[in-house]
Amino acid sequence: MPSLASLGVEEAEESTSWFPSLSWQDRVYGFFLCVGLGFLCSMLAWASFYLGHIVRYSILLSIGNLVSLLSTGFLVGFQKQAQTMFHEKRRVTSSVYLLSMIGTIVVAVLTHKVLLAVLLCIIQYCALIWYGLSYIPYGRDIALKIMKGCDCCPGTISI
Repeated sequence: MPSLASLGVEEAEESTSWFPSLSWQDRVYGFFLCVGLGFLCSMLAWASFYLGHIVRYSILLSIGNLVSLLSTGFLVGFQKQAQTMFHEKRRVTSSVYLLSMIGTIVVAVLTHKVLLAVLLCIIQYCALIWYGLSYIPYGRDIALKIMKGCDCCPGTISI
């Protein structure tokens, strides 16, 4: 079994991690368990959408996204993940992503406003894509150029 250090995870991370006693094997199990549960929730969400249960879709989609997001915390450490998520260039996108997930659940459970829940789900997807692009060198710049090229967004957008 590879060690954390051999995979580029600093030893200091182990001592400051929220779960420092987890072995590498436990971390891998946690990762795959969260990925699997997140995927299952997402598939159940889309089945609910297909069946017309939009509120259930919104809840399951948000829970699936939250659980999937937790999966990488097992590999890199939850504190390190929080630090990278709220790095200066990802702070706004991460906040929008997390707040849209929480907002979706709150709206779906408490108000049952279908259109607002679906709008929040769309915002989740957009924030997730923008967040993911922040890890790709020039990913956001390329995406903006593509959108400008196909007239998907006005030429004055700069993020």
